Amino acid sequence: MTQNSDDTIHGLTPPPAPDGGSGAPAEAFEQTMLTLPIDAPPAPESTAAGLPPVPEVGIDAPPAPHASPSPVSQPGSALAFTPMSQASRRRMKRSVIVIAILAVIGGVSALSIMFANWTRTPEATVRQYLDYLAAGNADAATAMADPGLANEQRGFLTNAVMASANSRIVVEDVVAAPYGGNKVTTVTATMQLDGERFTYSFGVTAAKPTLGLLKNWKMQNALVARVNITGTKVSYFTVGGAKGSINIGALSGGSDYVFYPGVYTFTPADIGDYIDAAPVTARVKADMAATSRGVASTSVTLTGAYNDALASAALDAAIALTNSCASAPGNTNKACPLKVQSTDLSVLEVASLPTSLQPDPFWDRTYTGRATFRIKGSGRNSKVEDIERTITVKVKAEDSGTLILDSSGKPQFKVTFDW
Repeated sequence: MTQNSDDTIHGLTPPPAPDGGSGAPAEAFEQTMLTLPIDAPPAPESTAAGLPPVPEVGIDAPPAPHASPSPVSQPGSALAFTPMSQASRRRMKRSVIVIAILAVIGGVSALSIMFANWTRTPEATVRQYLDYLAAGNADAATAMADPGLANEQRGFLTNAVMASANSRIVVEDVVAAPYGGNKVTTVTATMQLDGERFTYSFGVTAAKPTLGLLKNWKMQNALVARVNITGTKVSYFTVGGAKGSINIGALSGGSDYVFYPGVYTFTPADIGDYIDAAPVTARVKADMAATSRGVASTSVTLTGAYNDALASAALDAAIALTNSCASAPGNTNKACPLKVQSTDLSVLEVASLPTSLQPDPFWDRTYTGRATFRIKGSGRNSKVEDIERTITVKVKAEDSGTLILDSSGKPQFKVTFDW
């Protein structure tokens, strides 16, 4: 059989036709030849998606079209992807930037919260509280650690009182005890007051976090000190403009008041014109043992003394009675000397008035002096007689020594002559 030139186009040599065969086998042979694979033409340039189309085997693939905005999958080709438009690319770029910024912000926020919580510790809370007291900010300190007192007992826990202090605390160190699994952390502070060092311990517990993230702490006790104040002839006192009363008397234990630590001046108040009382400066320092027992850690005594104004008023009262006893009917007063009380006198006069009074060395509410009367009976044989008597002036006062004054604010006395 002569080889057809078409059969050798692609370098394929068909097998010889079977001998003696009819036309049907030949046709089948030709059909087989038609279905044999043939070399595909060279692959076209890459498509818009960058992948060449793959033609089906045995079929001449049409040339791949040039890249187009809307790729369409060709029969026998790989999947093609739509390129992003400029607007899409910008949106994606913005999204990536926003995500990156949010990630940075989230990281910074987490670090900030971590750092904030690192500084929000029990000892930092106590130090802040003590810094308020060192600065004289009583209101802020009270807001941090309530002293647990009734309102009437808080009169000296004010900014004005602390501003009047000659000295306030100086914080040296604040240390928290190692965590032992307890809910209460013990924080011990070392401080100085007027050069004297002392320590005080605080209980601190966890409080509700701010926004559920920032740690908070609550102090369980305050740095306060009780001061016991007693008085002699002094019923009131002031510190920094705040006023307190003193429970005074022979059997009185005085009155207790609560202060923040400091060196304060206690000034007697409402003592009037007839008593002198000097201010007392005292160091008010909190003491753990005294606080636990609920007793005062500092004692202050305000002492008053009757002054020259009272002695002068007493002398005036002595002179007034002397003159009254030298004339009728005043001479009949039982406070006058017995001889002067006679109603049968032809002469009754003052020979000498008391010129001064001496305070009793054992009882300061009593003054004594001397006065002389000249008298003569009405009888024929009566003679002029000078009688000198001691006059005693007793100050009217409460058991505490505070004066009892009349409606005009003058002291009152009981004046008598001896017999």
